[in-house]
Amino acid sequence: MKKIKQLNLLQTKEKLNQRKTISHLVDLKTEAEKCRKVSKELEEITKRKNNENQEINAYSFQADRQLVHKLMEQREILSNRQDFLTQEQVAITKEITNSKAKTDILEKKKLKEKVKVLNKNDLKLEDQYNQLSKR
Repeated sequence: MKKIKQLNLLQTKEKLNQRKTISHLVDLKTEAEKCRKVSKELEEITKRKNNENQEINAYSFQADRQLVHKLMEQREILSNRQDFLTQEQVAITKEITNSKAKTDILEKKKLKEKVKVLNKNDLKLEDQYNQLSKR
């Protein structure tokens, strides 16, 4: 029984870790979605700035070019962030898979231990019955 309780505790611990990992994965997915939205908005702003065809003075032109350059830098930063988040999602998915496998293994061990305990109890009962029948 002691081993079964230990296996139960290990299984519970693993399930808690799995839940924490899943919630982290959900957070990463929402962050990746936010990055995609911001990236799309930056792209639209850049396209609008590039498509403006009005007469502007040199200072405005220079300021617009700097703005477009900064927007492009931000898009690059967001692109790198999205790549990082994608890699993190893959790693966390693997971690979740390993955790599920570990939980399954613990369940199998727990069942084997229960069968062992039940067989042991059956043998004890059988011995007791044999002793009582001899009297």
